[in-house]
Amino acid sequence: MFETFLEYSGYWFRNNQAFLLNFEKDFRVFCFLLDVFRSRWARIGKEIDSHNRSLVGLLPFLQLFLRHSIFGFQHLGSFQGFLSWLNFRPGLESFLILGKFIDEPANAEIWKNREKDWRTYTSTFSGKPLISRSMPRSSDFQNVLSKINDGFMHPNPEFTFRDVTIYDQEHEVLLATEYFDLNPEVHEAHLLAYLNLTQNVILSSNQLLNTLFNEQLTYVSKPYSEINGSRAASLANKNPDAKKIMEELGLWRF
Repeated sequence: MFETFLEYSGYWFRNNQAFLLNFEKDFRVFCFLLDVFRSRWARIGKEIDSHNRSLVGLLPFLQLFLRHSIFGFQHLGSFQGFLSWLNFRPGLESFLILGKFIDEPANAEIWKNREKDWRTYTSTFSGKPLISRSMPRSSDFQNVLSKINDGFMHPNPEFTFRDVTIYDQEHEVLLATEYFDLNPEVHEAHLLAYLNLTQNVILSSNQLLNTLFNEQLTYVSKPYSEINGSRAASLANKNPDAKKIMEELGLWRF
């Protein structure tokens, strides 16, 4: 088993090198998006909003979003698209919870008392109730969260057999479970979905900040979907699995 782990680690390292060589522009886009998010939200640690409220209590959720965005992208870099969503999920959920707190500050008490009153917690922070009035496109983000839960969190049939190959040989049957994305089109679909979703979250967060501080600051970067529209459309036309990934997880529209 030690040799198996060493072999896995070797592939993981080489995959990261190959990713940076082949997807440098996408890597730079991701770094830029995180810088934008961090710089825009840094103000809540030292300013009050237009209603004279301190928003410093939201910082842990913003930090979770940043941390898990990085964790998820790291797995895209190693050609493990299926792991990117599992790692990104807590970050996306923390962003939705943030919207619920802004809707109604009393929701923070429900969140803190989760173990004492889990029924109220569940009815407030699970499923459709996670959709908030304050967060633009929170309904879309909650739908993506639901798709991640169904497709990447539990060993249901889709999850179990997605990366399994059965080789029926003359005297035996071999079962292989893959550790990395073998289909380059599927991997690229995960990448395009991840970056488009991340930018959409940041666009929504920018709108939310404008509301909180009564401002009209605009997001100056051209939409990722516009820059990479033909690339994504070509991929969707070639591979229906890639199309599904981009639509359901990345909010692409074809």
